[in-house]
Amino acid sequence: MLLNAGFLPVSIDYRLCPEVTLPEGPMRDVCDALAWARDVLPDLRLQRSDVRVDREHIVAVGWSTGGHLALTLGFTAPPRGIRPPDAILAFYCPLDYEDPFWGEPNFPFGKGAVLQNELVQYDLLEGVCDKAITAYNPPRTKRALGGWMAPSDPRSRIALHMNWKGHTLPILLNGLSPRHDAQSSVDLPEPTREQIQSVSPLAQIRHGAYTTPTFIIHGTKDDLIPWQQAVRTFEALRQRDVTADLRILNRAVHLFDLYPSYADDPQAANAIQDGYEFLRRHVGR
Repeated sequence: MLLNAGFLPVSIDYRLCPEVTLPEGPMRDVCDALAWARDVLPDLRLQRSDVRVDREHIVAVGWSTGGHLALTLGFTAPPRGIRPPDAILAFYCPLDYEDPFWGEPNFPFGKGAVLQNELVQYDLLEGVCDKAITAYNPPRTKRALGGWMAPSDPRSRIALHMNWKGHTLPILLNGLSPRHDAQSSVDLPEPTREQIQSVSPLAQIRHGAYTTPTFIIHGTKDDLIPWQQAVRTFEALRQRDVTADLRILNRAVHLFDLYPSYADDPQAANAIQDGYEFLRRHVGR
């Protein structure tokens, strides 16, 4: 869809939490990537001479965590003297880190009782690497929930633990080290309100620090991120007179568009098409 709309897709790798904190790792890395896309990419010699990169028209698209990182560009780029994206399309992503949801136990995929019985005890630090990594997928031999989290995989258990114990914010904002002792990794300090707001798109919108045209897509059956966050964010954008659009999809799950069956759902297919058309309009294509 991006190619058909005249965009050159660039996939960004970034350092993953918890070996590095959310602000110092992922958020910093994607902002560096935006600067590279504006300042370096257009001057690179490409294999195809008919492809020309326009540094003046850049958009950001992200799914789940990537959607959150796309929105952070709207408020992290300007303080660094970097022009933010011209428009952003975000799928089913965290938007309100002040939501009490993040501090409450959550058992995604309807597997709460099963997971608790299966993993009464586990070493949270077993999946923490000595240094930050930029990609990870559970081994195919592991039983993955939702296609990407396997309870028997130490790395997956970090993400599951953040949900099960309501420890998302302490881990994202404090990080974990394999040199932690087990108890200190469980007893991480709660982040301050200022720390939380510094990574929360909704808070930054309300503070007037975000003005990027934004299109949000979220499903009502998402059990990892509440769809109500998308509604609150859309309303805040409108209150700030920021151009925005929203599609709430009935029955759509997290990562819904990775399942081939989504194409048979007119509501979902039309929402995605509308999202890419939104990007085109904001770069004059």
